[in-house]
Amino acid sequence: MENFIKLYKIKSFVFTPFENERDLEYLRSNGIVLTGNIMDADILISQNYKHLKKYFIFSLINKKFLVWTLEPRFNTSFKSVEKVLGGFIKCHFMNIYTRDVFTTGLNFHAKNISKKLAQISDDFELKNRRVVALMSYFKGIDSSPLLNNGDDIDLIKIRTKIALKGFEKDLFDIYGRGWPEGIVVENSRRGNWKDRKIEILKSYNFNLCFENTMAHNYITEKIWDSIENYCLPIYYGKGNNIYQIFPKESFIDYSNFTEPSDLFNYIENMSSSEFIERINKCISVYNKISNKGESFIWEQRKLALDKIIEKVTLIK
Repeated sequence: MENFIKLYKIKSFVFTPFENERDLEYLRSNGIVLTGNIMDADILISQNYKHLKKYFIFSLINKKFLVWTLEPRFNTSFKSVEKVLGGFIKCHFMNIYTRDVFTTGLNFHAKNISKKLAQISDDFELKNRRVVALMSYFKGIDSSPLLNNGDDIDLIKIRTKIALKGFEKDLFDIYGRGWPEGIVVENSRRGNWKDRKIEILKSYNFNLCFENTMAHNYITEKIWDSIENYCLPIYYGKGNNIYQIFPKESFIDYSNFTEPSDLFNYIENMSSSEFIERINKCISVYNKISNKGESFIWEQRKLALDKIIEKVTLIK
């Protein structure tokens, strides 16, 4: 492997290209491989800066350092490279804020959009207006701000406030980990989470499904799972390029509301015809992507892999 750039993984990379066989083969075809021998590595990679910095001593033998992650709170650097530890170490970053991980809104989640969904019929009557919220509490309303150019782009606090207000008014059912006692229906993360999520969503018509943060192209499975199970998404559509994929007046965009009560009133007064129109717009978007097939999914994935190749080559 003399001509390859060799990467050494620190801690878990589950659900990332660095543990996916097809992705690894593509990286290998472009001169990048993983090694289990840290001394043989050119670049040490981690999803979390705090795990990587423990290895900065290896800079003495010319090792380079890269943080790469899909997770919004594993790393919150807004720069692609920073000098750290008093300027002695150069660390490179690829995360959702540096815009070179999610290069489109479909890089990693187009694979989840795989069914052909039937449209809701015109005679559908909207009777169940309860909202389901499937999300972990984390720090909830005490979630720390995440500032970018002076704006707080964290969404955990906002979505928690909505869910709690909805619970107080008996309009919401909350599922997830870490909530204060007496609030959740169940810890829905137990057992087979994917199957349980489907079971839960099928009992509702509305789903609060914010991302964890606002970032360009940061669009995960949340909105797609909601649509796939015929729940109208209540989503935060500001700052993540979602309208490059969806038309206006499809999902309910909470960024257009001021207070949770405004949202609750809107849902209470929504007509069946508006619900049908909105959810069918969402279904049309889903089906348009699903119809593109496997080649489209792989092309989206490769756009993200090409960014890894570009960055690793630059670092080396």
